[in-house]
Amino acid sequence: MKSPHRHLRLVFGIPSISILFVFFLAARRDALDTLLQQHTYQPLSAITTADSLTIAPRTLWDPHQKYLVYLPFEGISNQFYSLQNAATIAKRLNRTLVVPPITSNRHDRLGTHQPWSRYMDLEYMSIHSGVRVVEWHTIKHIDPVSQRIIDTGSRTRIPRAWKQLAERLPCQVVRNYGHDYFVGQKDSIGADFAYQFLLDLKPTTVPGFTFNDMVSYVGDIVKHNQDSTDPVVCLTFTFTAQFTPDRNRWDIAWEDVGQHIRFLPRLTSYVEDLIADRFGRLKDPARLRPPLNLGISMLDKGTEAKRFLAPKPWHRDYIAIHLRRGDIGVKCANQTLNDCVIPLPEYKAQVEGILARLPKHARRSPPNVVLVSDTRSGEEKAVIDSYGWYRLDHDVDPHLLNAAKILGPFSPALIDSAVLSGPSARWVIGSRRSTMSWLAGMRISSWYNRTIIYPQPTAQQMADDQQGHSITNRISRRKRSEEVLGKRTRALYRLHEGSEQVQGDNNNNNHDDDDIVTWDRQEGWYFDRPV
Repeated sequence: MKSPHRHLRLVFGIPSISILFVFFLAARRDALDTLLQQHTYQPLSAITTADSLTIAPRTLWDPHQKYLVYLPFEGISNQFYSLQNAATIAKRLNRTLVVPPITSNRHDRLGTHQPWSRYMDLEYMSIHSGVRVVEWHTIKHIDPVSQRIIDTGSRTRIPRAWKQLAERLPCQVVRNYGHDYFVGQKDSIGADFAYQFLLDLKPTTVPGFTFNDMVSYVGDIVKHNQDSTDPVVCLTFTFTAQFTPDRNRWDIAWEDVGQHIRFLPRLTSYVEDLIADRFGRLKDPARLRPPLNLGISMLDKGTEAKRFLAPKPWHRDYIAIHLRRGDIGVKCANQTLNDCVIPLPEYKAQVEGILARLPKHARRSPPNVVLVSDTRSGEEKAVIDSYGWYRLDHDVDPHLLNAAKILGPFSPALIDSAVLSGPSARWVIGSRRSTMSWLAGMRISSWYNRTIIYPQPTAQQMADDQQGHSITNRISRRKRSEEVLGKRTRALYRLHEGSEQVQGDNNNNNHDDDDIVTWDRQEGWYFDRPV
């Protein structure tokens, strides 16, 4: 016989358990809401996808800081210039810079991104430039469900679920990079980055200006944002930020910030090991394995960091060449293609000039030549190989292919850049119209007091050509330039051997440098030209 007490327990017990369960759910919801509110400073929204419920990712802004956000632009070198310029603006505004990742562009078509700190020493940069820095991936986490939604579309084909997840980001339009920059152009790197990080860009004006104004002078941007109480200020474009009115002056931001953005020591050491192995000087093949982690800063004082910073006996001086091809022709507005895209023999002539002017004892073991290039010409590659130069081929070389797998998709471009500005790159021959060569020239000038060489005629030489009296001038100027180059080559070798005479030579012959094409002197027609 069933007990009446058991019946009563069932009658009152089940509702009691249900009530307790409801209270538990409510308490759990309140606890989650409290936790989320502690870590986010914008309203949350939830959407239902095909397989789950997801909470829209939100940026974890620190309420005690003010931030400057900027959008990346074009290729990796241009993205670097955008970074250094934005960092300089952030410093003047006393804001923390939010650095977007290296983002795929029309040169690589990789459709991905990687943090700058994967290759560059942002910690060192922050300490030496005085700019507070965070990277987007550290303040905004894209969960797997949200990433799948992102992957179903693109900037030009935005899924409905993306619009529900994205957070609004007002962005001040600089240099008229506004609505069209976000959605209208075939190549819009800034908008691609924003799409990947669920940022719904909303064009706004720089305070005090209208959309019809061409705002480009940094002084105006700083003045009208100096007293802003907005926690986040976003700029659409910083690549050609003008630090003096109506002038492109990258050298100003370079002095403030750019020169302090160094490669991670482990990456520099690995690149020089690759070169040493190619010429039979590396005895430990284990050093050719790309390190899984490059993240040891130049600021680290431990044994591990010192090991990568110390010079190695198997690292010898080399001649580095940047042979820019690809779409370089678009930069030849006022020149014929033959004047802008310099033939390979011109580079070979520069190498021969360097070797011919070496001291006699150095000619017995001349420096090797290392070339980086985006050329796709099989014929040109064959000619380069016939010279006996080391041509980095990221499509074929097994070591470089392995490096790309381990270090990431942007390692080919960053390895090439490290080759051009490595401590053993005693001579660097660049391509005048390439921002990658300009950046290499700036690095070796600031880091090692060296001068980049361009085989291309200078602006003055081209002007002489057009006036019809350049043949004699070209010959005399080239002869004079070769004499100066020979003097500098011999001086560099004396410096390498510890001669005290070099400093005096450099001080007494500064006027001779006018015939050596450098990033800061004869590139002045670009850096200082009216825009």
